[in-house]
Amino acid sequence: MELKVLSNESKTLLMHITDEDISIPHIIHHELLEDERILFAGVIQQHPLLNRLTMRIQTKDVEPVDVLISNILKAIEKSAEMLSEIKISLGQKSE
Repeated sequence: MELKVLSNESKTLLMHITDEDISIPHIIHHELLEDERILFAGVIQQHPLLNRLTMRIQTKDVEPVDVLISNILKAIEKSAEMLSEIKISLGQKSE
């Protein structure tokens, strides 16, 4: 995965994500939409043949990068919880 920040000004972060499918950015997008500090969050695939996504985050009164990082950490935490629950339901030991 490669991230390129196109713009980070006026409480708006615009970036390209290349060499990644929509799955992980979509999970992060979902977490962002749950955050009350967010005015707008979106992720789109430019074209099916291009391996590039565009993500835009607009915040109320905080830096978008800080909100992005905190929501990525929430997504990681939820993923770890889900992994633990799956292991329990399959009768495997949690690590």
